[in-house]
Amino acid sequence: MRYKNLFRAAVALVLGTAVSLAFLGCASSASGAKPDSAYRPAEADALSDGGVSISIGSYEDSAEASKAAPSPAGAPVPGGLPASPGSVSPSGTASTYGSGRSTPSASGLKAGYSDDNEQFNYFVEFLQKYSQVEHYPYDISERITVKVLDSAGKSVSNAAVTVQAGSTTRASGLSYANGEFRFFPSAFGSQDQSWTVSAQAGKAEAQITVSRDGPRSVEIRLAAPRSIASPVPLDVLFIMDTTGSMGEEIERLRDTIAIIYANLNALKPRPLVRFGLVLYKDRGDSYITELHQFTQDLGAFQKILDGVYATGGGDGPEDLESALDAGVNKMNWNKDGIRLAFVVTDAEAHLDYGRDYTYIHAANDARAKAIKLYTIGTGGLPLEGEYLLRQVSQLTSARYIFLTYGEKDESSGGTVGSVSHHTGSNFTTDKLEAIIIRFVKDEVAFLSDTPPVIDESFFTADSIDSETRDATLDKLFAQALGNLADYSTFKVDPSTLAAVIPMVPGSEGLSSTAEYFTARLNLAAAVEPRRFKLVERVNLQAILEELELQMSGLTDEATVAKVGKLMGAQVLITGTLYKREERYELFLKLVRVSTAEVLAVTRAKIDLNLGL
Repeated sequence: MRYKNLFRAAVALVLGTAVSLAFLGCASSASGAKPDSAYRPAEADALSDGGVSISIGSYEDSAEASKAAPSPAGAPVPGGLPASPGSVSPSGTASTYGSGRSTPSASGLKAGYSDDNEQFNYFVEFLQKYSQVEHYPYDISERITVKVLDSAGKSVSNAAVTVQAGSTTRASGLSYANGEFRFFPSAFGSQDQSWTVSAQAGKAEAQITVSRDGPRSVEIRLAAPRSIASPVPLDVLFIMDTTGSMGEEIERLRDTIAIIYANLNALKPRPLVRFGLVLYKDRGDSYITELHQFTQDLGAFQKILDGVYATGGGDGPEDLESALDAGVNKMNWNKDGIRLAFVVTDAEAHLDYGRDYTYIHAANDARAKAIKLYTIGTGGLPLEGEYLLRQVSQLTSARYIFLTYGEKDESSGGTVGSVSHHTGSNFTTDKLEAIIIRFVKDEVAFLSDTPPVIDESFFTADSIDSETRDATLDKLFAQALGNLADYSTFKVDPSTLAAVIPMVPGSEGLSSTAEYFTARLNLAAAVEPRRFKLVERVNLQAILEELELQMSGLTDEATVAKVGKLMGAQVLITGTLYKREERYELFLKLVRVSTAEVLAVTRAKIDLNLGL
């Protein structure tokens, strides 16, 4: 039997301590103070290597579809080999809270989350690198994001989106709170080169033509203002593994559900909160799944929790696929609000059951219904468990969350082997409670007049005595190039032809430093062949003269794309350098030549001593 003691701390913080912080945040927001739950960079989140400190921080505060999305034809055939699970076992304590209930005590537990839709190219590489593990394949290597906006440019949720090739519907579903709907051309199994994409919300309807070789992100504008239900329906579903030693997790949920309810009700705009529960075990246990429909009656939900116990189990995998099926298709989800689910487990799914309805079908159907499936993996989760949890979250525009207990570098926080080691350098760590509350707040905020501020991650480079200036900058630019590649919305690999365009000085007196930084960036790109394949150096000045351009024009993506075509590149790396008080500030962009589309952006703050 796999003991899941790590998960005790996870659920405690997801469902308890986290929310008490959010409560404080809401209270201070009402008084005009900065919310305590606002995401802030943590010292432990900076990864240092010599003179380069990679900050993962940010500025402070910075109804079912009319046609269900088609599921993959038939049940996919799982491939690959199983991996061996590991385990660790810290424990938590509880203190008394009101009416005989308890709430988790303070904990240093941290969590990381991997946003595989942001670092999309990295995720594609992850799927390829570990394709030997047992899983169901679904080709997401091509991805097009449709964003539905109203007449004022605001995101439209629950718009019915349809993707058609001629008279054939390739995909359909509802837009999420941020107005987005994604589809994956490679998964269609066709040679379509363009699609008609339509969106409808109420009586407003619009359509556009999307090319397979066109931009990876497109907008559809409706001619009417959006309509938002008041209050906003907010359904929160917990899909919980109840095998083995899950008793403490269940007890903590019982003790903290009232705090969760109070905090969610304090969000702006104020939502109509309903909780639902899908419990699951495995074949041969007392039940496979047990459903409890959404209710806004907190007392009734507490009575349900009072009757939940953790029993059964015995092997590693559990029947997660049945749980996802139930969660997506058998719950009474709201039709015009926000729909979120948190899947919590440290075990992989029983793919050997050969179900006709797989976790891929469930994720695609969730996407069609605009349900986000956040997945939480804790210590002992084997690679095949991480693999499928990340597939599920990525397909539903959600995030994969993993717990950390002191690891260094990629899994900052704990014992090697206890959590994911496949997230690259592009992940964010924070207290688990802050992460979960932030996700919920962001979803609700998309429906307000003040949408959430997107955090701006950046790198920093400092001059140190033990390292030369060149060495420090080489590290910085190698990391920055990796960031651009990982976050690219278009697949780039070692065969992708790339060129570095000279940096443009954005402030006076920076020409020499811009030339020096460009030289170091070129060198970093040349010695990192797994990212790009640099095109042969050409006479850029001759190209500029042919196009009747000046260097100052290289800040415009359309102009840069023209240069790239003459250079024979598929993507270009371009930058603008500024001087800000005590540091240089460098903005780097990855531009796709064929569409003049910005694929990724990164930013670096550089010590003045590292310039010329």
